Amino acid sequence: MNMNMRRSIAWTGAVALLLAGFVGSAKGISAKHNDPNAKQVSALLLGAKTMAVQAKDDAVTMQSYSQMGGIQWGAHAAAIAQMREHVMAMNQQAIELKAAQGTAEPWQKNVIDRIEPYLAEMAKNNETVIDEMNEHPSLFGTPAWNAYLQANADSATYLASLVVNSVNNGALRQKMQDYDQPADTCGLGGVAYRQYGRQG
Repeated sequence: MNMNMRRSIAWTGAVALLLAGFVGSAKGISAKHNDPNAKQVSALLLGAKTMAVQAKDDAVTMQSYSQMGGIQWGAHAAAIAQMREHVMAMNQQAIELKAAQGTAEPWQKNVIDRIEPYLAEMAKNNETVIDEMNEHPSLFGTPAWNAYLQANADSATYLASLVVNSVNNGALRQKMQDYDQPADTCGLGGVAYRQYGRQG
């Protein structure tokens, strides 16, 4: 066997090994994101984003009630009952997220740790507003009550943005890590980099 043929075989083998490494990497990424547990947690996180925005909208709506002259709190009973249902759903979502941490991917665990307190706080704040207004309807429309509702709306808007950003950023960081695979997947540093003047 002549020298050129040996070089050709060696090069073909190296290329095959590199391709196998890339394919294996891609399969690993695909398998990880097809994990039913990971998909379930991702669905819970998406649900948390939706509920956070809903809680913010509820807080803003309650704040707007105070600006409707001549309309009493009780007139909004149906809407307020629905808001209480949103509170219950958000509390349940926080519980399910916490329970799912055991099977979550690392990035999902980090996001859950960050957003779970925000979800709990938003739910508690909105529930407190509803309870206090039901117990003390005479407060409706007073300057102090209006300021309280405005503060709750501002807080909910801020917390909702933190939840949405935390979920979105966590998912994006994971995508970048997935595709930031080492170029030298098979330990063939010299082969992979020599043409660019880099040392293995």
